[in-house]
Amino acid sequence: MTRLLHLSLLAIIALAIASPAFAAKKNKDKGHDPAAAIKKKLDAADLPSDVREKVNKVLADDSPKLKEAQAKIDAVLTSEQKQAKRTAQKDAKASGAKRKESKASLEAAMKLTDDQKSKLSAAESDLKSAEATLKKDLQAVLTPDQVEKLGLKAKKKNKA
Repeated sequence: MTRLLHLSLLAIIALAIASPAFAAKKNKDKGHDPAAAIKKKLDAADLPSDVREKVNKVLADDSPKLKEAQAKIDAVLTSEQKQAKRTAQKDAKASGAKRKESKASLEAAMKLTDDQKSKLSAAESDLKSAEATLKKDLQAVLTPDQVEKLGLKAKKKNKA
């Protein structure tokens, strides 16, 4: 009887130790919500209720497209490549690297195959397109002041 109790106790301890590790890995590989930053800004903004309803409808309509595009990007990369990308992004941010420099270091860190590069490029293009559609749709329901306050104004590209 005591032997059974000891084995049961050992099994429970092993499960308690292993469960968080499996849960952390499972959650780490889930894609993030690309509309989350905009949702956070909109929640913090003091918008009238009628405008908030319109904004929520736009988000409900456009969020699935964003999530689908993000899922395509996530499907291209392995978990090791995702981790390498996160590490390279943190390093680039900490060092204050310019956009071109950080993009090059990200690509080098991820060690993408040619096939992955082409798939990733197409998936990133889809994501940018979905983000542009969301911004355009939000700009249609918000006033110019609200758009500027929320930082949803289209960025002008500088020609060097």
